[in-house]
Amino acid sequence: MICYYDTLESPIGTIYLAATEEGLVYCSTPKEAEERLLDWVAKHLPGYVCQRGANPFIVEAKEQLMDYFAGRRSELNVPLKLIGTPFQQRVWQALTTIPYGQTSTYGEIARQVGCPQGPRAVGQANNRNPIALFVP
Repeated sequence: MICYYDTLESPIGTIYLAATEEGLVYCSTPKEAEERLLDWVAKHLPGYVCQRGANPFIVEAKEQLMDYFAGRRSELNVPLKLIGTPFQQRVWQALTTIPYGQTSTYGEIARQVGCPQGPRAVGQANNRNPIALFVP
């Protein structure tokens, strides 16, 4: 199994992208380096070989991000493969339902995922979000 990765030079700096045959799994901000991406893949995708290059999900992600930064797109909708605990996956899925230009509190998301006493847990899940631009 192969996890492809590539970079995109953007107005906010270098963005690192990774994807498997199932969808985009990683999108890091410029403050994170290639080594961190490789470490993340090794930890979260055991058995995968990480190879520089593009697959269809990375190609689509790059096109959508370029359009987004150019102001031609407000929604990013590349197929995602969310990798995390079941709770993290529920939080990240809930985050994708927040409409463009709107915000939601951790408390609102906690209630949405059935954990009304868990705003701090939602914050931690958000902090561990590996697909930052695609899962806001």
